[in-house]
Amino acid sequence: MRYSKPKIFIPKSKNKKGDLKPTTAVGKYWYVKYSYRNPKTGVMEVFRVKEGINRVQTIKERTRAIKCLRIAVQQFLEMGYSPFEYIPENVIEKKTWTTKEALELALEEKQKVWSVSTIKINHFPVNVFIRYLETSNLYHKDIKDITKRHIIIFLNNLGKDKNKPVNPTTRNTYRKIISSLFNQLVADDIISKNFVESIPKLAAKPKKNIPFRKKEMETIKEHLLEHDPYLYLFIKFVMYGFFRPVEVCRIKIKDINIDRNTISVKSKTEDATANTVFLTKQLKETIAEMDIHKFDSDFYLFTSKLEPSNWLVDDTIKRTYFGRRFAKVKKELKFDENYGIYSFRHTAAIDIFTTYKEQGLTDLEAKHKMLPITRHKSIDSLNKYLRDIGASLPKDYSDDYSLDF
Repeated sequence: MRYSKPKIFIPKSKNKKGDLKPTTAVGKYWYVKYSYRNPKTGVMEVFRVKEGINRVQTIKERTRAIKCLRIAVQQFLEMGYSPFEYIPENVIEKKTWTTKEALELALEEKQKVWSVSTIKINHFPVNVFIRYLETSNLYHKDIKDITKRHIIIFLNNLGKDKNKPVNPTTRNTYRKIISSLFNQLVADDIISKNFVESIPKLAAKPKKNIPFRKKEMETIKEHLLEHDPYLYLFIKFVMYGFFRPVEVCRIKIKDINIDRNTISVKSKTEDATANTVFLTKQLKETIAEMDIHKFDSDFYLFTSKLEPSNWLVDDTIKRTYFGRRFAKVKKELKFDENYGIYSFRHTAAIDIFTTYKEQGLTDLEAKHKMLPITRHKSIDSLNKYLRDIGASLPKDYSDDYSLDF
């Protein structure tokens, strides 16, 4: 037998009911697979064929497309096609690259280093950029035909086709993603210069969650205990562990070490010390309430089932789930968009910094003591954080004026 019958591979993931269903999630590739005997070694080798079917958006259309692809592969094999007789153009000797070829290569390389969540976030902006290149008749032209002016026109017109121009932050995000791809093309020696880097960023003031006042905290606590005690437990981890909401979502029961008073957490920083958090008495009391000894140690601590479970969805979905729960609380208590779960982390930072100052520590002493608690990389980054949330303020300087106006 020279080859095996081509078969369809469709990745699946669990839905809310726990049933396995086909998925078009980013990073989950559909393909046709077959084996062909290597004429030199006599060994059957596996080949996978995609041919762009993973760009088809819906389950229904992609299913139809992959069935057609399987039939086409079968016909080619029956007609005598051999993957060993086809010699692709040597990438090293390749002199010209279409924009399509170049961007596909850049994406392939970037997806090796991007996290799953980054791939998912970047998926939409990349597709918007590709559609612009297609409609501008640039996608199948030489990548070197793309100029700085083309990118500027794309960025300047974002959202205008729907009469919804994007804000500076979104525009800067698109610029950053495109620049990342062009940097990859420079690294692969396909283009000589990344001119996207020289396109100025627009001034953008990102929205930051505002800390709560003590009275507001009391109102929220009372509301949560009555209407959403599970979210109350989640927020306590943000406050007393200085966790980011997404980090709380990543905690598994096995990450908690009661004997050592520590919790290990997967953080966005690579610093090993930043991945271990001290288990305060407030957190130990919270964990005791959750009876985690009843559950599998590999379960996530917080899930949509309102108890530890095997919650196999993307981190972004998890974070959004708890964000939406708190959005209901905000709506009930009439807090605006400037408040979020992050506000509790900021409130805790102000509280502990103020306590240290009241204990007689200088600003610098207090910040050095806070550094391993908040897990900032440096005093400078902690300084900026404390200024942003309004914690680091000067002493009363009223008596220092000599002016009488």
